[in-house]
Amino acid sequence: MATKVDKDLYSGYLLAFEPRRTGKIWSSLYIDQEASESFSAMDWAFEYREIALLALSPKRPEISALVLMERMHGTGGTGKLKMRMHAPILLDDPISEAELAQAMPFKIAEHTCSAERLKRIPVPEWLPLLDCIKQLRPDIAEDLDSLIRRQKEVRRIVGEGTRLLRLMEQRDAIGLTLDMASLDRQAVMREANYDKADSALSALDLLDHESLHEQDVIRQDQKIFESLLTTDMRSARFNGPGNRQVRVYIYDKKPLETVLGIDLLIYQESYKSFLLLQYKNMEQIPAKRGQTWSYLVDDQIHKQITAMAAGVTAMQRQADVPQGLNDWRLHSGPFYFKFCETTRPNAREDALVRGITLGLDHLTHFLTLPDAIGEHGGMRVGYDNCPRYLSNTQFVDLARDGWIGCDQKGYQLITKMLAAGKAGGKEAMFAVIQGTGAASASDRRKRRK
Repeated sequence: MATKVDKDLYSGYLLAFEPRRTGKIWSSLYIDQEASESFSAMDWAFEYREIALLALSPKRPEISALVLMERMHGTGGTGKLKMRMHAPILLDDPISEAELAQAMPFKIAEHTCSAERLKRIPVPEWLPLLDCIKQLRPDIAEDLDSLIRRQKEVRRIVGEGTRLLRLMEQRDAIGLTLDMASLDRQAVMREANYDKADSALSALDLLDHESLHEQDVIRQDQKIFESLLTTDMRSARFNGPGNRQVRVYIYDKKPLETVLGIDLLIYQESYKSFLLLQYKNMEQIPAKRGQTWSYLVDDQIHKQITAMAAGVTAMQRQADVPQGLNDWRLHSGPFYFKFCETTRPNAREDALVRGITLGLDHLTHFLTLPDAIGEHGGMRVGYDNCPRYLSNTQFVDLARDGWIGCDQKGYQLITKMLAAGKAGGKEAMFAVIQGTGAASASDRRKRRK
């Protein structure tokens, strides 16, 4: 079984694959610059990022390529661990066992492993092997040094403290809006520069984005959010196909370590709808089976729920306006809470923060149930006692298709909640989603065929 190793004692793998997979992996690496493979056991402990040498010649023991390898999301329903191979160094002239043996006592066939039976190259042989590869193929030496550096990079926000929590919340909020617009969130997050995390004023300092300078666009968004958008806010735009884009506004003049929480207000132009997502941080606590994530309900959230509920009642008394197809909702309430895991060391660099998302109605009802009483006292919202919730995917899908959110008549209530949050030390982020990433009727018909 592969084991987690000390960074100073790292060694990677020499992998071979079944003949029917070998050609496909080579083709994917050559054309798409990445490939994926399933590994048979879920309990292998991998480093966050691994280096793998690939033996892609079915009939000869030789080194054909080098890649970075990372865990992918999900298992594809197979129960197997999926790994993404990327940043390939492809050898036009593979290194044969005979050629390598002349430079160092290393037998490729003996050290080759498979997706079913993983084994690391012995630590004392790893660095000499890489040095030998650079000597035998000096044209790839610089690329290999870059691969080694990237394996050691920490490509996510790590550490503790208020400012890092706020950065993670802001990053997650941007990721959610990119998903709602069907933009390439993974590509944006993979290009993030997390070396700037200690000095970043907001998550926008970490991400590659286009600054928003067009005053007419900004004025248009100021009409949507009225007095909430101020001229001293930082703005950014993320573009996608089909005229789709996400515009983000963040106030970054206040030190993040003094901000007590993040509220995300989203406006979807296609549906003329608003969503307000409030972030709450869970903590790890003992459970019957190890540890679990849970949020201890406090007076603040009770006050928020009471104020929201009163506002929703008042909003429902307002006269309805004529509705078209884009006004249809499964639920017309704007308020949602995301209870977040505050750290997950093996999380992918492009992943959203895992957690529990609940609408105001469901959270209010849950807190009246006996299930809300925590095993160690107090009221809690966590995986152990609240197994029904919206995952990131479910929340995004509902929002993307316009099935949740309120219209303009709920906006005044939202502004009051944001004002109360700001008075309590929170800061709001604003996002405008232009265009819809929802599948059209013709797209859905194609999927059924």
